[in-house]
Amino acid sequence: MDGLIVIVLLAIIMVLMMVQIPLDFRTHHLSRSATIGAALVISMSVAIDAWVSGSLATAGVSVLATIAVMCVYGIAHRVSPHSLGWGDVLLVVPLTLAVAYLSVMSVIWWQLAAATTGAVHAVWVRMRSGSSHVPFGPHLLVSAWLMLVASV
Repeated sequence: MDGLIVIVLLAIIMVLMMVQIPLDFRTHHLSRSATIGAALVISMSVAIDAWVSGSLATAGVSVLATIAVMCVYGIAHRVSPHSLGWGDVLLVVPLTLAVAYLSVMSVIWWQLAAATTGAVHAVWVRMRSGSSHVPFGPHLLVSAWLMLVASV
């Protein structure tokens, strides 16, 4: 794996951040079309890089990690749809694929960072306004982007 795939993944997630973060803060919803588009572009990028660099096993492990994370988020959404939206479940697909392709262990650190910053944000919002709703998409996006930056 060379640095080009990291740059490509960083660029895709940066564009996704520019679309999704303001939208999630303003409307508490994420754009499904932007997420699905990013998932397709990241999937194609990973597939091409895996084919060219001979990292097919790494790509396969990344797909399995993506399915596992999506299932965990799907179950969390099913149990408490008001706590975790369907947009967040969809958003973890391209993000997990990107993070896991570079390092499967980074998925754990990414999830820990997103959960920690989300919890701190929730406590701050609760103390400040009494609200219990905090958009989680920005925490997923920024944490994934930082994991990719750290891998450069």
